[in-house]
Amino acid sequence: MERPASIIRFERFYVGHICIGLAGSLVALFGPESAARVQATEAVGPWLIPAVLGLAVVTQVALWYLIARRASAVAKWVLVAFTAVNIIGLAFLMFGFATGIGAEARSAAGSAASVIASALLLVAVAHLFRSDVKVWFGEGRTVA
Repeated sequence: MERPASIIRFERFYVGHICIGLAGSLVALFGPESAARVQATEAVGPWLIPAVLGLAVVTQVALWYLIARRASAVAKWVLVAFTAVNIIGLAFLMFGFATGIGAEARSAAGSAASVIASALLLVAVAHLFRSDVKVWFGEGRTVA
């Protein structure tokens, strides 16, 4: 089956989300003034942040593959749930900007990348609900 145009656009936005999000995380966590890296290293060890970032990337790539290449409706809904959590986190980030809470722990570049990555994620997920995608996920079929 040929992939619908909305799935191709989903793929582009979602890969952009992954790349910008990873770049922002690397800048925020491995920059010269990273309080989070210091705290994680002291509390658990230097392996924690690379392990968590690696797990996040593997999860995102798996979701991309399952949705864009294997037409998994379950993966689609898992991504929708992750997106909801992402938006809640983004709301807390915006609240922090507005109130100044946690300003010393935030990297400006990392925060900007987080906002851009979240916007790309929202656009990508929106493409999963367009009408040309229903057949891709096997939705809307009736058993005769």
